[in-house]
Amino acid sequence: MKQKILITGSSGFIGKKLVELLKRKYNLFLIDKNYTSINKSKFFKINLLDIEKLESFFKKNKVDAIIHLASEIFDDDNNVYNFNLKTSKNLIFMAEKYKIKNFIFTSTFSIYEKNYKKSIKEKEKPSAKNLYGKSKYEIEKLLEKSTINNFTILRIPVVVGKSRSHRMGILFELIRNNLPLILIDNGKHKIHFISVEELVIIIEKCLKLKKRNLLNVGAKYINTFRENIDYLLKKSKSKSKIISINYYLGSFLLNILIFFKLVDINFYHKALLTQNIVLNTEKVNKKFKLKLKKSTKEILFESFNYYNRNLGKINSIKSGSDKKPRLKILNILKIFSFLFN
Repeated sequence: MKQKILITGSSGFIGKKLVELLKRKYNLFLIDKNYTSINKSKFFKINLLDIEKLESFFKKNKVDAIIHLASEIFDDDNNVYNFNLKTSKNLIFMAEKYKIKNFIFTSTFSIYEKNYKKSIKEKEKPSAKNLYGKSKYEIEKLLEKSTINNFTILRIPVVVGKSRSHRMGILFELIRNNLPLILIDNGKHKIHFISVEELVIIIEKCLKLKKRNLLNVGAKYINTFRENIDYLLKKSKSKSKIISINYYLGSFLLNILIFFKLVDINFYHKALLTQNIVLNTEKVNKKFKLKLKKSTKEILFESFNYYNRNLGKINSIKSGSDKKPRLKILNILKIFSFLFN
């Protein structure tokens, strides 16, 4: 008999990829507050804040395992902390009450927010200032205090896929338009990525884990921000030039752009453009004997290629991580691009 798996956030970027991977092997129940056209008969439009609807679902449906992907992200910072915490409390309560055999929770490397000299192991103390990272860490602690015997917490870096164009689109548009790429402090820092295809494979493997697990995941080969950009420029044959500027000047200018909303990022994303945040993945690689093949620069180029070939489709998307970013900064750079020639 097929195992019965509940996936929350099934209409999201990771959720859709995970459903595609699991739908033939497992009996899936899909929950999201937004409608999805995948597996209509097994889809339940439920806001996880609605404890009564959630209770009704669990009474009517026998579930073996929960994969909890649903989350608010940085776009709604005023609500993100409370929403993530309350919805996860409700779900953990149901998992305890209905004796769910396994619980998989996707946490984040956003619980770390400073410049790290070494790769970050699972035991490292969180340093998050952002509410998204803080909410995820609080949920980790809720799981640890729960009576759920078998759960896995995955700490995930930036997830990149061919169709995930939102904030990556800012970089892609600069390259497409041959505009200057301004790197703060030479771009020598490293930021961890993982491809969504490799991530969903890892999530499936977690369904077989017993006891309580905390695992960092990420690409095996990590390039510096400068190496990623150089690779994109070479492969795309773009005429964009890289301009390196002083850290303090660059940080000041970026603060202005963020404050006046001229660029579609926030102050946490600024940290990703200036700091070294790499997860140590030795534990998960050893546990699953993973043979991940993609480097961060290859993952980025796959996404750039998709973006370039599907601009018409991307322009029509109004929400989610597949939509095109706001590009006020593009117009500013076009005006002043002559200064960099």
